[in-house]
Amino acid sequence: MTYCTKEEIRNLTGLTEVEVSDDQLDQMIEEAKNLLDTYTGQSWYSSDANYSEIQTVTRFIAISLAYESLPRTPEVNEKAQRYHEKALRMLDALRGFETGLRAPQG
Repeated sequence: MTYCTKEEIRNLTGLTEVEVSDDQLDQMIEEAKNLLDTYTGQSWYSSDANYSEIQTVTRFIAISLAYESLPRTPEVNEKAQRYHEKALRMLDALRGFETGLRAPQG
C-alpha cells in the first residue's frame, strides 16, 4: 500500500510527465514510503491513528525527491530542502504523541 499517489504529487508540485516521468514518481513514492516505514519501524494502514499525517509526510518526502531529480537551480534546491525539512518537522512532532512511533534502530 502506498501512502500517496503520483497524481497528488503532480497536483502539489505542478511537475509534468516531461519533467518527471510516471515511473520515476512511482519509484520516488515507494522510496518515500520505505524511508518512512524504516524511520518509524512500522508499516502504516488507513485505520492507524495519525495515518493522515503519515500520508502528508510521505508526500513531502516524495516532493523533495522529485525536486532533487530536476536540474539544479537555486529555486529547485530551495524547494527540495523546504519539503525535506517540513517532513522532518512533522516526524518530530508525531514523536511527541502516543502514536507508536519508534526511533530508528542502529
